[in-house]
Amino acid sequence: MTFLFRRKKKRLAEAPQSEQVEIDYRAVAATDVGSVRDNNEDHLVFIRPFDKKIRASHGCLALVADGMGGHSSGEIASKMATEIISRNYFDTHYEVLDSLKRAFEKSNKAIFQKASRRPQLKGMGTTCTAVILLRDQIYLAHVGDSRAYILKGEKLIQLSNDHTYVQHLLSKGKITYEESLSHPQRNVITQAMGTSAKLQADYHLQKHTFEEGDKLLICSDGLYEYIKDEEMLHFLQNEKLNVVADKLIELAKKRGGHDNISVLIAETFYPNPELSNKETQKIKLS
Repeated sequence: MTFLFRRKKKRLAEAPQSEQVEIDYRAVAATDVGSVRDNNEDHLVFIRPFDKKIRASHGCLALVADGMGGHSSGEIASKMATEIISRNYFDTHYEVLDSLKRAFEKSNKAIFQKASRRPQLKGMGTTCTAVILLRDQIYLAHVGDSRAYILKGEKLIQLSNDHTYVQHLLSKGKITYEESLSHPQRNVITQAMGTSAKLQADYHLQKHTFEEGDKLLICSDGLYEYIKDEEMLHFLQNEKLNVVADKLIELAKKRGGHDNISVLIAETFYPNPELSNKETQKIKLS
């Protein structure tokens, strides 16, 4: 498997091919502490199983977790979520959404129990946005206010729904979209992983297929707070994966960077059978 974990600098991590497959994926993951904070509470992972049978049944996993809580407890929560979900999702024989739900619930239970046993970790939790890419299908599991987008042609489409107080007001028609952008409570999360014994999360098979030329973007709120959708669209359409991640993070920092900034971008492609293949390596970034 190829693992991408939290890091302070960027690196393109493209999974080498072990065999010819009809469709495959490559990705880059990047995170930055930002311009204000002292520690990074975000964790990211992209996993492409080397085993063809596992890849055929479970696909590839892309995940971003943005931790919250004082005294570095947010960093603990997001790391736990990343590792527990990555391990448990691939270690089941259930259907994709059932496997995702079970992995999310195990992670929620572990984080909640750890916070309950240690007073200094009380209230810790994390957002978690996970996407499974399986052939041309997109499966989403999501809790919190990190986001998943898909670039399709000339459109950037948000796949996830923010679990925030402002999104609740917006959905109820109590505020306008323009008002939501500067609302004083726009960062108040209504659902998170690890903050209660029972997890409330979204699990969906997306109506949008993932085809050649499309791009998947998962990011923490530290990015989209500073970058407009039309700007993300422009970069995704005109730059390579690692260049997009670099430019988006630098722009968010230039505009304030008051939070950690994390970006994971994936795209689909058809492998060239004439190229030599190398066994996929396990990569940890910290």
